Amino acid sequence: MATTLGAIAKQVGVDVSLVSRVLRGDAKARISEAKRAQILKVAAESDYRPNRIGRSLRTGRAFILGMLTPDITNPFHSVMFRGVEEVAMAGGYDTVLCNTDDNPERCRKLVSVLAEGHIDGLLVGTARAKDEAIEWLRDAGLPYLLVNRRTAQDVDPWVGPDDFEAGRLGCAHLAALGHRRIAFLISDLDVWNHRRRLEGFLAGLAEAGIDEGEAVIATDLNTRAQAKAFVSDLLRRPKRTRPTALFAPQTIVSQGAVAAMFEAGVRAPAAMSIVGFSATTEPDITSICPPNLEMGRMAAEHLLARLIGPAEAAQAPLAVMLPVRLVDRGTTGPAPAGP
Repeated sequence: MATTLGAIAKQVGVDVSLVSRVLRGDAKARISEAKRAQILKVAAESDYRPNRIGRSLRTGRAFILGMLTPDITNPFHSVMFRGVEEVAMAGGYDTVLCNTDDNPERCRKLVSVLAEGHIDGLLVGTARAKDEAIEWLRDAGLPYLLVNRRTAQDVDPWVGPDDFEAGRLGCAHLAALGHRRIAFLISDLDVWNHRRRLEGFLAGLAEAGIDEGEAVIATDLNTRAQAKAFVSDLLRRPKRTRPTALFAPQTIVSQGAVAAMFEAGVRAPAAMSIVGFSATTEPDITSICPPNLEMGRMAAEHLLARLIGPAEAAQAPLAVMLPVRLVDRGTTGPAPAGP
């Protein structure tokens, strides 16, 4: 038998109308945070599903959120989507996930289709520094929120990690171990957070008194295969000239770097140190870890609040930057002594 609002209200010990308002994401519902959390927990655990057809007829809403991801196979985005879906389901919404292959034209077409009334709001995890699809979305009248990525302009509502600190933190960790020849590996700098990670890395070099010319910086490694090939070439350099550490603050790039080291029989940290980037809090290698699950949850919560709140709330500025941390898994060690 399907769980009802009344059953949830009885279990939590509150009025049915209050349960309904909480599950709709009504920020004005007068209830303690503990009770609100309890209602969401009970609803999720009991697999509560609202009567979609009846609600749609009454409200004129689809009760569906859309989410755009650049690569559905990337664990970074799949973990984030789990957080989105968790909050959306508790609020009575389904979520449609669309893969763009990080193609701006495909992204623009998907935005155009979704904005035709198929969804109530859109989470965009595909934004680039300059993005025509986002510029069009600003005028489309569809509530939206950028998640993880953002544009170079500070006009779009956004929830994401501190990318500058991600770059700085990894560099500082390696520099503290005595590394100076550090290879920084990332993909397309048209993606704003990749650019910010590079800026953070350069700031880390400056803080450690390391000349930028001592580092190896590769910014066009757009696939795991490209990252693997580049690192394989680095590993064939003479030991006296090749980097002593790799820093790859992007999931697929760090995967490619690890694959190259494994294939070449280069062990970390004995032969080379490596810092990667992880979608989870329990990475296999020393990694910068953003709070992906929490980022997805928070993005969905803010979007739902914009959907059910007053019109001015939907237009209010929003910029939420979440902290990142370095998780040491033993793949970094002191730099080898020079000749």
